[in-house]
Amino acid sequence: MFYRMEGYFYPDTYEFYVNDSAGNVTKKLREQFEKKYETVKAKIKNSGMSLNEVMTLASIVQLEAASEYEMPKVASVFLNRLDDPDTYPMLQSDTTTNYIKNVIKTEADNTASIEHYTECYDTYKCKGLPAGPICNPGMAAINAVLEPKKTDYYYFCNNLKTGETFYAKTLDEHEENLVKAGLAKKK
Repeated sequence: MFYRMEGYFYPDTYEFYVNDSAGNVTKKLREQFEKKYETVKAKIKNSGMSLNEVMTLASIVQLEAASEYEMPKVASVFLNRLDDPDTYPMLQSDTTTNYIKNVIKTEADNTASIEHYTECYDTYKCKGLPAGPICNPGMAAINAVLEPKKTDYYYFCNNLKTGETFYAKTLDEHEENLVKAGLAKKK
């Protein structure tokens, strides 16, 4: 993983003293994650996924979904793709490429490191899930992964102006949706 604790600090409102040490801050963030984890521990165990897999997918859902309402459907798209790796070997999530561009490339210390992490996180290049979470997901995203909508969708896109999400079963439908969402021109 690029950042060892990425995905394992629960996003919440916290109060700290000005002179609190990094250790105290980290401890508080981690303790809150542990409290939240306890509420879904049984679901994670029954999901057939590891904690890291759940948190990784939840982090992608957190950044991909246009709203909390859409998270269970977005999760279903990625889970459907993961369940059919012969047809859909890659998740193809734009948020993972944004993570590489906005986090890894600004923090990595050399070209070799950037290339290594790109191979591990770019879901247009790596098969299945990336190496680890790309953000700290909230409970809505975690629950969406653990209790996704039952769909037969393999694609989705968001209209960035309206927030509307379009889902598709086939690549042809997805390409039509990209036009509807204003993300592509009609062929």
